[in-house]
Amino acid sequence: RRLADARKRAADLVGATARSLLKDVSPGISIETPGNGTGGEASALYDQAIQSIYWHAWTAPEDTASDAAVTKATVTIGSDGTVLSAHITKPSGDASVDRSVQRTLDQVKFIEPFPEGAKEKQRTRTINFNLKAKRLTG
Repeated sequence: RRLADARKRAADLVGATARSLLKDVSPGISIETPGNGTGGEASALYDQAIQSIYWHAWTAPEDTASDAAVTKATVTIGSDGTVLSAHITKPSGDASVDRSVQRTLDQVKFIEPFPEGAKEKQRTRTINFNLKAKRLTG
């Protein structure tokens, strides 16, 4: 019991540190998590990894009609980290932004395996690509 408590405290500390470090890394992209958000620390860290990978992969276009464009996409990831599917579910209305997001979706093929102890075989997440936030953060 004490060992389990110590492990939980260590995981919580690592999670808090990671959240602190990643807090401002990828504000141009946000993840919508299904359910009530009770996936725990490991699930939250995994979502941050997804967010960071897509943020770094996305190159915002220069020739846009609207700086306020937001493109919504859905990705499904297998437990081994392989991206099983990725597609735009709500275009921004700006073709160049949507093309840049589609290139990003096509480019990212792997995230990382699910955290140890994860029971599901795949996870589906909705990702919001926010052009204005991306430009503000580089």
